[in-house]
Amino acid sequence: MEQQLIQPTQLVQEVQEEKKEKIKWDEITIKDLNHLMLGVEKFYEERGNPKMNLVWFADAILKRLRNDSDYWVNCEGIKGKGKSNLILLLALLMHRYSGLWKNKKSNKIVKVLPRVSPLTDEWEHIKLGFEFAKNMSFLDTHQDVKNKYNSLDKYGTMIIDEGSKNLHKYNWQSKTQFMLVQMSDTERYQNKCCFVCFPNFKELNPTFRNDRIMARLYVYFRSNAKKYSSCILSLKDENRHIVDPWHTDVNAKIYDDTLKKIPLGARSPEQILKAEKRLKGFAGAFDIPSVKHLSPKIWRIYMTYKIENAQKELIDVDEKEIEWEKKMYRWKYSTNALLAYIKEKLTYVTLKELSIVTSLSPAQISGLKNEMAKTSSSS
Repeated sequence: MEQQLIQPTQLVQEVQEEKKEKIKWDEITIKDLNHLMLGVEKFYEERGNPKMNLVWFADAILKRLRNDSDYWVNCEGIKGKGKSNLILLLALLMHRYSGLWKNKKSNKIVKVLPRVSPLTDEWEHIKLGFEFAKNMSFLDTHQDVKNKYNSLDKYGTMIIDEGSKNLHKYNWQSKTQFMLVQMSDTERYQNKCCFVCFPNFKELNPTFRNDRIMARLYVYFRSNAKKYSSCILSLKDENRHIVDPWHTDVNAKIYDDTLKKIPLGARSPEQILKAEKRLKGFAGAFDIPSVKHLSPKIWRIYMTYKIENAQKELIDVDEKEIEWEKKMYRWKYSTNALLAYIKEKLTYVTLKELSIVTSLSPAQISGLKNEMAKTSSSS
């Protein structure tokens, strides 16, 4: 059992206050969590307890994290289909046994990292290890996103949701992707999971899309009446010899051929799923219950946090942003200059050899060379 002993500090006092019903409005209590979990269990029981469901996927990710790996997932789908509901519920499931546990006999309190099973009956779960302010990010500065990620416990989950019409303001998306690529290179030892919510997968830069994202969740159907949505799980092809591990062009043709006789507006969820099952990378599909209906309180907290944070402006005169831009410019200039020198003086050096020396992937090096060529032609 991975746990850390907690001394009787202010944090423990807060837990004791919770038990006196002095609960913060924006905090998920263990009572809230247990109520949500009962709802999730009932939801899947009504569907015959399918082996593949959201709980199964959450546990599969945790097992991978504990196998000394990280895991990056992109969530996609048309606006309003339930992407935010999906990644919120998935993150809560991964953290359902994390947080503070108290021994019923000794009163010892320990901090438990995310895991797939609860502690024994002699322990009482008293505080959840998931907090909106720590585990979620809406249009934070790039340094703030990195700080949040680094501050998470091992096996923790980070959610990065665009959450606003201001997504493209100040080129936030591309700069954040660049930071995430850099962060995933240097922080992989932390064994954490990151969910990014970029609806258009093609908008992700090639390095982030092909080298970092391991799985894609596509929400293709939502029923407000029946209070659930449906998603498709796709996994990246690990074949190192292919250019596109997601087989985008091939899958687009297969999908179009499968549904070409059915008008766009007449395609049913069943027909869409049938087409998706034929695509390379398809790993399964499952239904997702609605957090809003299973736990109105948790959903209200989430929406309040999202609205407050999604409306904040990314001011381009922010000192941290300016400093970040300067560092990135110097790095890209120096790297391009080095590649230009190698191309001119060391023509025998291959991309594979460069990737070994620099720890950059061939795709990253190719991207930098292409950017260098564009810069040279424009100048």
